Amino acid sequence: MLGTFEKARRVLDLYSTRYPEWGVTEVARRLEIPASSAHLLMTSLTHMGLLHRTVAGRYRLGFKLLALSQILLSNTPWRDVSREVLSAAAQRHAEALHVAAFDGGQVVVVARGAGPYADSVILPDVGAVLPALESASGRLLLAHRPWNVVKRVLMEADLKEGRAEETLQALEQVLQDGYSVYDAGPSWSAAAGVRNHNGEVIAAVCVSVPVARHAEQRAALPQIVLGIGHEISERLGFFSAAGAEDQAVWTSVQGEERLTVRPRRDG
Repeated sequence: MLGTFEKARRVLDLYSTRYPEWGVTEVARRLEIPASSAHLLMTSLTHMGLLHRTVAGRYRLGFKLLALSQILLSNTPWRDVSREVLSAAAQRHAEALHVAAFDGGQVVVVARGAGPYADSVILPDVGAVLPALESASGRLLLAHRPWNVVKRVLMEADLKEGRAEETLQALEQVLQDGYSVYDAGPSWSAAAGVRNHNGEVIAAVCVSVPVARHAEQRAALPQIVLGIGHEISERLGFFSAAGAEDQAVWTSVQGEERLTVRPRRDG
């Protein structure tokens, strides 16, 4: 049964804004499975409403996924809090902001607040998937995941020799700084964590600016995004008088990944 679910997940993972439609033969070739197996999987997913078969015999995502996504969003209380804070912060700081969550190895945008200027960074839509290793939000969230999750993401990325070690060092730096930064060429971004009442990072808030304004705001952006992240976290019941202290982090305890709280340092 688990094997069937895994195969179905692999089929759904093929879909993206760049590749919104697939045929049975293409799926079979991409997943390296028999065409008969691919046909059976896609037919089953179609019966469940997760895929839709076009008149040309190809498959697109089904509207059942949209219905499920609305249920998910309506039952994610911290999203409403994030939207309220983002809307005010986007106007206050006059820059584009978004909140993203880590789910199943992917980074998904769950809320956003557009900047007021014509040259403000164009934000990804809610529901858009961001690259975990090539975005400020992705790196922030990945840095706070268990080691087995980090390792899986690195393996799936199939990085060139030396890149994996560089990435691990960058993630460690994120933990030390409390925020992440990423230069995407036309824009520059900084992200900070959003914590629940237990201190666990459940999302990342990110501010993005065009490179034209990057130089003058580079020093201020990390502090701005840290402040926004802290504001959302406080609304969710997280309070820490010690800054980086009392924050829950994933650590390995006798070979087992556990969420533990950093001890407070006196003085």
